[in-house]
Amino acid sequence: MPFFSLARARYGHPDRLTRLRWRLSRILGRSIRWPDELELAELGAARWDLRWGLLNTTPPWRSLCGAPEHFESPQDWLERLAHPLDRARLRPALDRLLNGQPGRAGVEDWHESLRLQAPGTQEWRWFSLKLRLWRQGASGRPRHLLALLSDISWRRVAQERERMSVTLFEHVGQGLAVLDMEQNLLDANPAYCSLMRADREALLGAVAQPLQPGVLRRAGHDPVQIREGLAQGQSWQGRVSLQREDGELISLALSLAGIPEPEGPPRYQVLTLQDQTLQIQQQRLLEAQQSHDALTGLPNLAEFRRRLAQALDASRREGFALCVVWLDLDRFRQINDQHGRMLGDRLLLQVGRRLDGALRSGREWADELAHLGGDEFGLLLRCKDAAEAELALQRLLNVLRAPFPLAELPEPLDITASLGATLHPRDQSDAETLLRHAAHALYRVKRSGRNAYQLFDTEKHARSDAQALALGRMQEALDAGELCLHYQPKVDMRKGLVLGVEALLRWQHPEKGLLGPAHFLPVLERTGLGVRVGDWVIEQALKQSSLWLSQGLALRVSVNVAARHLQADDFTQRLQELLARHPGVPLARHLMLEVLESAALADIEATQVLIRRCRALGVSFALDDFGTGYSTLTYLKRLPVDALKIDRSFIQNMLIDAQDHALVKGVISLAKTFDCSVVAEGVESAAHARALMALGCELGQGNGIAPAMPAAELVDWVARFQAHPVLAGRQEAESGLAIH
Repeated sequence: MPFFSLARARYGHPDRLTRLRWRLSRILGRSIRWPDELELAELGAARWDLRWGLLNTTPPWRSLCGAPEHFESPQDWLERLAHPLDRARLRPALDRLLNGQPGRAGVEDWHESLRLQAPGTQEWRWFSLKLRLWRQGASGRPRHLLALLSDISWRRVAQERERMSVTLFEHVGQGLAVLDMEQNLLDANPAYCSLMRADREALLGAVAQPLQPGVLRRAGHDPVQIREGLAQGQSWQGRVSLQREDGELISLALSLAGIPEPEGPPRYQVLTLQDQTLQIQQQRLLEAQQSHDALTGLPNLAEFRRRLAQALDASRREGFALCVVWLDLDRFRQINDQHGRMLGDRLLLQVGRRLDGALRSGREWADELAHLGGDEFGLLLRCKDAAEAELALQRLLNVLRAPFPLAELPEPLDITASLGATLHPRDQSDAETLLRHAAHALYRVKRSGRNAYQLFDTEKHARSDAQALALGRMQEALDAGELCLHYQPKVDMRKGLVLGVEALLRWQHPEKGLLGPAHFLPVLERTGLGVRVGDWVIEQALKQSSLWLSQGLALRVSVNVAARHLQADDFTQRLQELLARHPGVPLARHLMLEVLESAALADIEATQVLIRRCRALGVSFALDDFGTGYSTLTYLKRLPVDALKIDRSFIQNMLIDAQDHALVKGVISLAKTFDCSVVAEGVESAAHARALMALGCELGQGNGIAPAMPAAELVDWVARFQAHPVLAGRQEAESGLAIH
């Protein structure tokens, strides 16, 4: 029994035993000299005198495990400091070492790893514990025990990481390979070998197949640039396609990087492979589903638009004409209603196949076909010119005119199609506009009877665009107050009196100056804006008439009314509203509406009703440009007009053309018959005035009398004219005197 066990049995007091042990350990420690190499090697050393139960330790031992020096035995030390798992594992072995067979002398060694708690922390660290036991002579009792303790946590961490790396390398789903700097394969994991469908031994020593120059170049990668980047410490990622040993084509995502060295450039590379074949196939399938029609397998509308944009680029680059076609089957809805949707779908499938078979192709190009939805198809045809485009369109019509055999029907089904098309670059539009133009052309074919084709008329469309722009500018002019009225006097040529004025529309253009009606009235015809401008003219003329009446100037104001304006259902109501804005002023009897003869006769019944309603308001009517239409006595009798205005073309030629002279004479006589006044337009000279008065026409207007003028100038002109008439008095006119 150890000495201190006997002492405890006899004396029993723990403090006295501890002090006694400490003193003996100090004495024993001074007698032991530990080699300096232990401290240099960072080894902790401890020595037990098992006979006396004394322990002596080195400073490194105490710093490593923080152990006090008063352990009764190595088992006590293990029990108090070791990790519970290690304690349970090592205690039986330590007992066997210390309690070996009696009578056995000599030296025994024991080596194990265990975990001790780092001093002052909750961290468990791994240590290597080496024991050497000396047994005493013939009795074989343990005598001395030397313990060496070294921190091997770093080694255990490295081993654990190595185990994890090996496990990861072997079991990871991605292909991994270790290469030298020449990209020769040094090692590969099972996933890599499985991806390449090859044995590991067959792959070792050769350049990794995904990094072979030919494979990289086909994928658009530069092998030299990749190697130079890796040599500079960069990594590289890319995608390649290759044919592996079993002949299957696969797509791989690659990642390549150098393995850093503590000193100097990298000596090894790691290659990671990921099989993306299925992913790419699914992506392509999804893209095909999104860009192609499920029924026919043809490109859909979205894909057709994309291909149209590409074809336009090629057309500009290569200089060919591109015919954009929108095809629609005639009366396809009736086929669906009569035979069912399933038969209609099979018919569409056959139509698509037949059209596809009719497409042309060259070495580096091909015409395009798409199913745009329903019974509509789109085509992109490469042509030299419009003539070739029309031949191609006619060929497509002929292809579809052949009967379609369908199993459900006893007889083949006859169908026809309508085609609308536009030709680039004659049609200088973008892709979306080209499609719209083709659809417009198709609409015209449908309206004109179907079973035909039509090319979009770019010139007509350009005119329409120009008209739309001009119409918009006229709207701006109306809103900005740029429109105005000038007034041309109507006079009694014999008496020299001013009886009225004709309100004539003018445009005070901010850049072009004063514009006559010929510059803008054609734009307004047959448009809603023309009606708005017509209302505006009447409104302004009434305001001016009211102002003149307040100044004592009673003039009848004539306003021209366009056919569309006159035919509006609410014309009379709006005229009444305009008159009602001037209560107490007899404006109605001072207003005359002038209507072109052709407009009045367009709908004789409606015009007759309209004139009567307006005359009921007190407004008078005149037929303008009389003689240019096709009036008959019957028509004239049915129109209760107040005046006839002889067209200026007859007045100007009456002095040199006997027929015009006779026509003017007949109109004057006709007006007297129907109790209408007659006004001659375009009186340009005294000779015209004398000739007209000789025939009985006393009223005239024209530049020979006075041009149209602003309202502000008219009052003074009337005063001057009536004080000194341009035309001579009655006797002078009959005597043939000229206009002054």
